[in-house]
Amino acid sequence: MIRIISKIMINASIKKVWSVISGIERDPYFWKGMVRVRNISRNANVFTREVTLSNSDKCYQKVILFPMEGIHIKWTRGILIGIKDILITPIGNQTLLEVEMNYTLKGIAQIRSRHISEELRNESELALQLIKEDIEKIQPFPTQERKQWADLIP
Repeated sequence: MIRIISKIMINASIKKVWSVISGIERDPYFWKGMVRVRNISRNANVFTREVTLSNSDKCYQKVILFPMEGIHIKWTRGILIGIKDILITPIGNQTLLEVEMNYTLKGIAQIRSRHISEELRNESELALQLIKEDIEKIQPFPTQERKQWADLIP
């Protein structure tokens, strides 16, 4: 059993955070272990979808959106079986974004469980950071190409 918990504070309202994380079609942008997501069915806030992982394995998920609270994802078929919960909690002007994953590996993936556990932890932390950057619109420091050293003098 693999259990991972990751958290990050985001300088934005819960509405802003929800508007980004509830766009589940963008999951492959944030979650680098996913290559493609295909919705199979939808019934109100409940989605069934096929997920293609970076190693080309296909998994199936049932996704339930709880507006302004979080997302419950149940991996139902594939090399990953288990639950991923994404929770949002307002704290003053900020929002705490938490991810809790509880997975069991199936098939040959069991042999590499320690390595896969570390990959999932890294993926979770990267996803939270990418979500934070997307919400806060953190821009890299702008650089300009200089042709001569004298261009640096104001």
